[in-house]
Amino acid sequence: MSTTGKSTTTVPPAERTGAVNSHTEWEALEEVVVGRMEGAVFPTWQSSMYPTVPESSWALFREKGGSPFPADLVAAAEEELDGFAAVLRDEGVTVVRPDPCDHSAPFSTPDWTSRGGLYSAMPRDCLTVIGDTIVEAPMSWRCRAHETAPFRSLIKSYFRGGARWLPAPHPQLTDELFQATDRQEGWSITDFEPVFDAADFMRFGEDIIVQRSHTTNDFGIDWLRRALGSDYRIHCLDVNDPHAMHIDATICPLAPGVLLVNPDRYRPSPLFRDWEIIEAPKPTLPEGWPMYLCSSWVSMNLLSLDERTVVVERQEEPLIEVLTQRGFRCVLVDFRHVYSFGGSFHCVTLDVRRRGDRRRYLN
Repeated sequence: MSTTGKSTTTVPPAERTGAVNSHTEWEALEEVVVGRMEGAVFPTWQSSMYPTVPESSWALFREKGGSPFPADLVAAAEEELDGFAAVLRDEGVTVVRPDPCDHSAPFSTPDWTSRGGLYSAMPRDCLTVIGDTIVEAPMSWRCRAHETAPFRSLIKSYFRGGARWLPAPHPQLTDELFQATDRQEGWSITDFEPVFDAADFMRFGEDIIVQRSHTTNDFGIDWLRRALGSDYRIHCLDVNDPHAMHIDATICPLAPGVLLVNPDRYRPSPLFRDWEIIEAPKPTLPEGWPMYLCSSWVSMNLLSLDERTVVVERQEEPLIEVLTQRGFRCVLVDFRHVYSFGGSFHCVTLDVRRRGDRRRYLN
């Protein structure tokens, strides 16, 4: 995998102080990374994908791993990403983008080979910002082993500007990490080594919520807990999701004390006993819409611009109505073609800077 050029958006200057500062999912957004879809390729199949991706993709990924996704769908999704970035700029947010990248290049270790990567579209999967620290996730899909490469120019610039940089131990991703069968019970990854996707974590100031999933193991959760130290409390949330992979289509904090939840997956937790719980309405995506990597519940994968403003897919009218009735301003953006590739507004962003400081929001 190799980057093919510099970002088209100016990288934050090295002399900036406080270049990275983000403690929650809802405080006023000042700067954000928005991913790219160009160069996206089908993921190279591995057994741990069985429980997480739609069954219709199993044979497709086995056959086409490393080859480009359909060009028309990629172009449509890239247009939506560009439109989303423009909307954020109109809202006063600084937007930066990763370097272009060739994801079709194969790569290997002495133990395994991947026919290509995946994409640069979902920075939330491979990176998270906790306070002034950028954390690189040790992802469990082999095809995603180098997914932070297109973001390295940005990470180095933020580091020069004063951010801390915390890469997790690079995983071996040998067969010992994965369950050997296609069974649908239990987790598809073991605790052989620490792995996690950053999108399985959600930030609430001093508290961080995480779910155990088919991409995040207990070893990975323990590693992050120790790496962050006593300044943060990490809580594991028990969810009703046998296909668990990324928590941001299960819970979505909108403001202090207000939590949007997936009614099919969320289990009441004492962590949120004093919070208003809003059940997200069912998605409106038409039956038969191409969904390669996830379910249509990415409809609740929102991005908050501040405590009263949230970006929502334009055609999710029931969700827009629920949020509007509760006093939120909804910024509407077309994003259904991005849905096809496994994410929405929260997935495709990395909020680098939000106003506010670290404080406690949970009991």
